[in-house]
Amino acid sequence: MKLIVATDIHGPNSALCALLQNLGTVEMVSPWGNSGVGSMSEPEAVAQFLARGGVKEYAQRIAESAQGQAAMILGFSVGATSAWHYLASAECHSNSLAVLYYGSRIRDALQLVPRCQTHLVFAEHEVSFSPIDLKEQLASEQTEFILATGKHHGFMNPMHPQFDSAYAKQQIAWLSQMRATYA
Repeated sequence: MKLIVATDIHGPNSALCALLQNLGTVEMVSPWGNSGVGSMSEPEAVAQFLARGGVKEYAQRIAESAQGQAAMILGFSVGATSAWHYLASAECHSNSLAVLYYGSRIRDALQLVPRCQTHLVFAEHEVSFSPIDLKEQLASEQTEFILATGKHHGFMNPMHPQFDSAYAKQQIAWLSQMRATYA
């Protein structure tokens, strides 16, 4: 099964690629398409992202990468939120599998229902909302809500100040096992 990684606002970087290397071949999808974020600050990157079509445009990039086939999709932050929109679309193959990390803006699209098995992994500590408040609204037959107790947004991002190396390694082992099961 093809593995698609929808990156956060900063796009692919060597640290993320190194973290995911044990998962095998991955196809990185970026909010920037073929161009990079450059040296923009995070607020500038978010403003540019929204000006370029935001979540809707990014969800379409994910759909183009999947090409209507079953895929394993990993999403991080804005990539997770964009993947959430893709997973609820008719373009998503129902045999796909998704693990979405700290997609904080999923809270703006609670009415969406993914067409495939989806694991939502939220950090316990988010600046702008309480993820545990979303648990009942997001849990369904297709969706598992996982709270990363004691963790902060960015715990899977080697470039983020809240990166948790030990927890990230556990998550990579879990993802690897899941990928092998669904291969």
